[in-house]
Amino acid sequence: MRLLIASLTLLVAACGFQPMYAPAGGGNAIGPVQIAEIEGKTGHVLRTELTRILAVENDGSPPMNLEITLTEQVTPLGLRRDESATRAELRLTANYILTPAQSDGRVMRGSVSSVVNYDIPTGAFGEIAAQDDARERAAETMAQRFRAELALRIAQARQG
Repeated sequence: MRLLIASLTLLVAACGFQPMYAPAGGGNAIGPVQIAEIEGKTGHVLRTELTRILAVENDGSPPMNLEITLTEQVTPLGLRRDESATRAELRLTANYILTPAQSDGRVMRGSVSSVVNYDIPTGAFGEIAAQDDARERAAETMAQRFRAELALRIAQARQG
């Protein structure tokens, strides 16, 4: 079994395999990022989660600056007989600008989105609680997508 793993490792190394996100020779995929304040409660959740996820990228070098603008769209899906909604879809879209620490670096712009569905209870204030929970789930999912998006975009910038 060990011989098989060793041979596969050598085979992969010989074919020119390199990590998708990390730079050649190792190191951080993204590097340190300073995240500007994001408006609203959802923005606070997103910023907190991004700060937690990207904390491992801090290597002491000057940080890049990340500015994010959130937009939210709620679409009712299921309808009751009285035409009130039973389900809804929350689409959270973040447009971002990533500015490198060096002034000669290229500014990156893009957007990341996250879609979450939720049930709308019939009780009073139930929709507010369900929507708040959906916003938090969308922001947490979006933070994970942001990490992948930034790592991929930075890796592409290194190659090109």
